[in-house]
Amino acid sequence: MDDRVTDEQGDGQEARPTWSEHVADDAASAHGAPPAHGRGLSRHRPPRRPGTRRTALAAGALLVAAGIVAGTTTATTTANGDDVTRDDPSGVSMPSSEPEGWTRVFGEDFADAATNRTFESRYSDRFVAYHGFADTAGTGRYQASTLSTHDGVLDVRLRTTRAGVPLAGGVVPLVDGEWGGQTAGRYSIRMRSDEVDGYGVAVLLWSDENLWSDGEIDFPEGALGAPAWLNVHCLADPAEKCIHQQTEASLKDWHTYTIEWTADRMSFLVDDEVVGTTTENIPTARMHLVVQAGSNAGNPPADAAGSLLIDWMTIDVPADGAEPSASLPDDTATTVPND
Repeated sequence: MDDRVTDEQGDGQEARPTWSEHVADDAASAHGAPPAHGRGLSRHRPPRRPGTRRTALAAGALLVAAGIVAGTTTATTTANGDDVTRDDPSGVSMPSSEPEGWTRVFGEDFADAATNRTFESRYSDRFVAYHGFADTAGTGRYQASTLSTHDGVLDVRLRTTRAGVPLAGGVVPLVDGEWGGQTAGRYSIRMRSDEVDGYGVAVLLWSDENLWSDGEIDFPEGALGAPAWLNVHCLADPAEKCIHQQTEASLKDWHTYTIEWTADRMSFLVDDEVVGTTTENIPTARMHLVVQAGSNAGNPPADAAGSLLIDWMTIDVPADGAEPSASLPDDTATTVPND
C-alpha cells in the first residue's frame, strides 16, 4: 500500500494519510536519518538526563567573530564601472570556483523546474528525499510532496494537512549520484525562510553509519524566520551540545552558511565571515550533509504555513595532495571561555 500523503499542486486537496500510527526506527535508518527521528526525540530541545545540564558555549577553543551579517548583496560592478543586478534569486550566484586547496564535488542551483510530484524523479541523480517517517520532533511526517523547484530555488513547503498532520521536508545531496559522505569538507548553502510558527530547520552533518556517537554538526539551525544557531554536539555525550551559539544572522533573510571541516579544526561562516571555530569535538567518521525542515515540538498551529527556500548548495573536498586549513576569524574575534 502506498503510504504517501496526496498533496498535489493545482487542486489544493489533500487526502487522509494511510501510514501506520508509528514509524519503526529502521524506516528512518533506511533513509539515512538519525534514530532520534523515528523515536520522536527533538534535536531542537535535546532530552536532559537527571543530574546533567546542557552545556552552552562550552568549547574551550571556540572563537566568535564580533559583528557580522550585512544585508544581501544584489548588485555587482562591471569592468567599465557600471552597476548591474545579478540574475539570481537571492542576489548572490553559486560560486563557480573553489577556495584554494578544495575541489568541488557537488553543486546545485536548482535551475530545473519541478513540481512537488516530479521533484524526486527529476532530481533523483542529485538528491535523496526524506519520505514516510517521523520528523525530529515526532509530531510531523517527512513527505517528498513538500519539495518543488521554481524560479531557481528549492521550495520546501511546510504546512499541516487537512487530516492534521504537519508535513516536513528533507534532502540529502548525492555526490556523483552516490550515497555517502566525507571525512573532511566544505559545505555551503544559501537559503532563507518564511516565519512559520512551530517549524524549524537544521542543516547538518550526520554519520554515514547512522551513529550519533560519530558526531553531529548543525549549522544553521533554528525556528523558521528566527535567528540562526550553531550547534556542535559533544562526541563523548552526543545528547549534549558542546557549542550552542546564536549568530546575528536571521533565517528570514538570504545568507550563505558554510561549514569548513578539516582534521584539526572546524570553522563556521556566514556570508564568508567566520562566526565560530573550534578544535574540539571534530568528527573523524564519514559524514554526509542533510537539510531537514519540520515541526519543532508539539503540534504547530493548523494554519501555519510557509517555505524554506534554497538558492544553491555546494560541497568541496580537499584537493588531491592538499591539506586546506579551515578559516580563522579576523582580529575582532574574541575567545569564549569555558563554561
